Amino acid sequence: MKSSIKLKKQFKSDKNIISMTMKILLLNYEFPPAGGGAGFATYNIGRELVKLGIEVDVLTSRIEGEADGKLTDGMRVYRVTSWRKGIHDCGMVGAYSYVIFALFKRYFLLKKNNYDIEHFFFSLPTGILSQVPLPLKRPPYLISLRGSDVPGYDPFNVKLEKIHQLLLPLTRRIWSKSRAVVALSQGLKDIAIKTNQNQAISVIPNGIEIDHFKPATEEYQSEPNAPLRVITVSRLLERKGIHHLLEAIANPSPLNVELTIVGTGSYQEKLKVKCQQFGLDDRVKFIGFVRRDELPALYQSSDLFALPSQTESFGLVFAEAMSCGLPVIATFVGGIPELVRNNKDGILVDAAQPEQVRKALEFMIENPEERKAMGQASRQRVLDKYSWQMIARQYLEKYQSIQEKN
Repeated sequence: MKSSIKLKKQFKSDKNIISMTMKILLLNYEFPPAGGGAGFATYNIGRELVKLGIEVDVLTSRIEGEADGKLTDGMRVYRVTSWRKGIHDCGMVGAYSYVIFALFKRYFLLKKNNYDIEHFFFSLPTGILSQVPLPLKRPPYLISLRGSDVPGYDPFNVKLEKIHQLLLPLTRRIWSKSRAVVALSQGLKDIAIKTNQNQAISVIPNGIEIDHFKPATEEYQSEPNAPLRVITVSRLLERKGIHHLLEAIANPSPLNVELTIVGTGSYQEKLKVKCQQFGLDDRVKFIGFVRRDELPALYQSSDLFALPSQTESFGLVFAEAMSCGLPVIATFVGGIPELVRNNKDGILVDAAQPEQVRKALEFMIENPEERKAMGQASRQRVLDKYSWQMIARQYLEKYQSIQEKN
């Protein structure tokens, strides 16, 4: 069996490090500057793989001002048309139109380059490309499950669940024909297994840019009786539970809290109406979309991160906040409990329970020393387990395993 893997032993700090040459094609309709967590994951995994000596190409959506075939941090990024709603909101039409236009570019790339692995982010719609017949030999592929591509992940999205039921045979085929299926969390894996009980699924979480998202260099000294500075960063969707956070702050009487809400989305106007109804206009600030390079400063100027989401595959924003040294208030859903240790890195509550969110906020207000200790534990948690270098190495091991069996 011929393989393009070439192993070379190197010695550094008395450790035997194996480096290799391998060609990988990452496929995702989201990639910076477009999209959210999955796009940044694709970028960071690719960037770290390049540092490990892997040759990485990316096939993603075309964004105005971004050239096709541009070299980005060592990755060659190819872009195709996608009828997106906006730069930060792909929508279903944007995602599936990417697949249509990517058909031709993928064929060209596969014909031109001898890839060892294709790595698809999202089994639907991106993974559909893996099942398209082509007049050439295709490399083995890996599927990364991100959440919305898993049947049953988001029961609040009735339209999406209907599509999942319609395409259930295709989803099972995409998974079963892959050489590896990887979920973001054990919680997401548990949901995915319901679709195919016999499917082998491993878990590799998201990572975080620990040198970018880091605590403030100077500790903030609050005035006596100063409001608790709370931040939430999210797409403003009903399932994110921000309306429960507003209710917790307001009832039965307003807490001494200042809340900054970062993000945009379809539920934004309803949240603003609720602020008016709860009498929180002077305590809640909506600042809309914020560029990723500006986010650390917002986390660093806050005391606490809170997001009582009702479904999460992993929760990248929780990891960002924790990396900046913030304690968090979150929920016992999806992959959150794997990331956030209850009563260590923050407080976990049941979803859709504003009274529990209220109690957690009161604890954070009344116990500043415990709050500070949780923030320090949060930062250490991310350093120990969630650097992108660690995550990329786990994927590299998965690629190796696929190649050895090929």
